Amino acid sequence: MENVLKCFIIDDEKKDRENISLLLKNYCPQVDIIGEAWDKNSIIKGLSTENPDLVFLDVQLGSITIFDILDELETIDFKIIFVSAYNQYAVEGYKYNAIGYLLKPIEPRLLVEIINKTVQLQEKVESKEEVIANFKDLYSKIHEVPKISITDSRGTHVIKIPSVLYCISNGNYTTLIRKDEKEIVISKNLKYIESKLEPFGFFRIHRSYLINLDQVNTLVKDQGGYVVMSDEKSLPIARYSKKELYQRLNVI
Repeated sequence: MENVLKCFIIDDEKKDRENISLLLKNYCPQVDIIGEAWDKNSIIKGLSTENPDLVFLDVQLGSITIFDILDELETIDFKIIFVSAYNQYAVEGYKYNAIGYLLKPIEPRLLVEIINKTVQLQEKVESKEEVIANFKDLYSKIHEVPKISITDSRGTHVIKIPSVLYCISNGNYTTLIRKDEKEIVISKNLKYIESKLEPFGFFRIHRSYLINLDQVNTLVKDQGGYVVMSDEKSLPIARYSKKELYQRLNVI
């Protein structure tokens, strides 16, 4: 097969390496998995001897980061796809970069898209310095705390998105319940707040509640269904929202 990508997988969690491998075998026939690694010694040895075209890696590897390893390599002549369980807020902005980003659990559709893009970019050559600089830039942007600004009759509220647990409708006002911070009452209705927060992993479970899916602790099927949030507050699930909510939370 033409344009076969020799792929190397780096992750300190065996189950995550196995998951990436299974997805590639099922959805990406143009990829040939040539090896995997999990610590500094196996990574340096594998990257030096296997000559991969493409490397899947997680940044944090036990007590070290991938930067500690990349700096020791003489050259970096492979493409990098960053795989992480953290910060879904950056996916939309950076998943199509030459240095790609995928969020765990990996969506097969996004994996196929980024592999196809990598095939197209295979002939593009970057220096080691360019690769590390681009990767560090991507990493810093991914780990920025995302914020939004909402202006109402009293001024502009600058809100750290991960701090919001859920939002409660009160007519033309919305109360934002936040983690370790005071709640905020904004003179905007919940539909408006939903339009601002939906791209960041928020979901309308009820006409009165918009929740941060990252802050769901328990999904309970009794009493018509409700979620228990990280502050132990129980919020009802409307019947029309239940199916999509289960899909968004990967309920099996």
